[in-house]
Amino acid sequence: MNLCRLIALLPLCLFSGATSAAGRTVTAENLPIAPVIDGNVREDPAWQQAKPTSGFTQVRPDEGRAATQKTEVFIGYGADNLYVGVICYDNEPDRIIVSDSRRDIAIEDTDSFALIIDGFLDRQNGFVFGTTPSSAEYDGQVIQEGNGGTGINLNWDTSWRVRSRVHEHGWSAEFAIPFRSLRYGGGREQDWGINFQRNIRRNNEVVFWSPLPRQHDIKRVSQAGTLNDVQVPSQRSVKVTPYALGQARSGGAEGNDTRYNEEFGFDAKVTLTPSLALDLTYNTDFAQVEADDVQVNLDRFSIFFPEKRPFFLENADQFRVGT
Repeated sequence: MNLCRLIALLPLCLFSGATSAAGRTVTAENLPIAPVIDGNVREDPAWQQAKPTSGFTQVRPDEGRAATQKTEVFIGYGADNLYVGVICYDNEPDRIIVSDSRRDIAIEDTDSFALIIDGFLDRQNGFVFGTTPSSAEYDGQVIQEGNGGTGINLNWDTSWRVRSRVHEHGWSAEFAIPFRSLRYGGGREQDWGINFQRNIRRNNEVVFWSPLPRQHDIKRVSQAGTLNDVQVPSQRSVKVTPYALGQARSGGAEGNDTRYNEEFGFDAKVTLTPSLALDLTYNTDFAQVEADDVQVNLDRFSIFFPEKRPFFLENADQFRVGT
C-alpha cells in the first residue's frame, strides 16, 4: 500500500518541481551615488563599479537558443529607490522599431525592455515595469501569475521614472523605482523574485533572463530568478493625492449675476503592514479614467462596460475565481 501511494505521488512531485524557480540569481549593488536618470548607462559614474548580469534566452522564435543581441542589466539601490540600468546592444541600431510613446502601450509591438518584481518572494504576484527606446512608461500588477484574472492589470499606476536613449551600440534605459511604490516583506535585507524581458521587434524575438517555456510570458513569476541582498527601508508611509476644482459662471441681463461652484476631494493610501494597506477616498476624482466607448445596442441583451477606475481595480484579481 505504501509503495502504491509513493508511485501515485511521484507525478505530483515531478509536476511541482517543474514550476519552481529556474535558479538564476543576481545581487543588488549598494550604489554610493545615485544614477542620473537620463538613459546614459555606459557613461554614468554610478554604474561603473556595478557588475551587470546577462545571458538572455529566446522564447520566440527559437525556444531555448541564446538571444541574437546582447543585453546587460545593472541593479542597485539607494536609501529610497531601486535603480535598474539596461544596455540593449544592437548591431543595427538604425533598425530599432519604436511605434508609440504613450503610457501602457502594447510593448510587444515595439523594441522594449521589461522587468517583474516579486517583493514577497511568493512566486505568484509581482509588479511589472517596462519601457521602449522612446522612454514610454509601462507598469502593471500581476496577481496569481495572471491565472483566472486580467493578466497584467494595466490600470495599476504608481510613481517612478525612466529615461531611454538610442546610441551607436543600440539603446539603453535607466529606471528609478521608489521603494514606497512597491510591496515587500519585513526585514532590512531581503531577496526578491525578478525576471527581465527584451523584445527585438524586427526579428519577432522575445528573450528572457530567467528562461521560460514557450507558452509562458513575464507573468510566470514561479520561474523567475532571484534578486539577492536588497536593503529596504520601512514600509510605513502615507500618500495623499488631493484635488480641487473651481468654476465661475456669469449671466443675467446685465452680466453681473456670477455663480461659483467649488469641489474638492482626495485619495489616500496608508501602509499599515508590509501586506496591508488602507485606501481612503473622499469625493473621488475619476477625471483621468478613459471614457467608455459609445455603443449602439440593437438587441435585447444589456451592454456590459468593464470597470476602469483604478481605485476599484488594484488587487481586484485576488478575489477572482475561474476565468
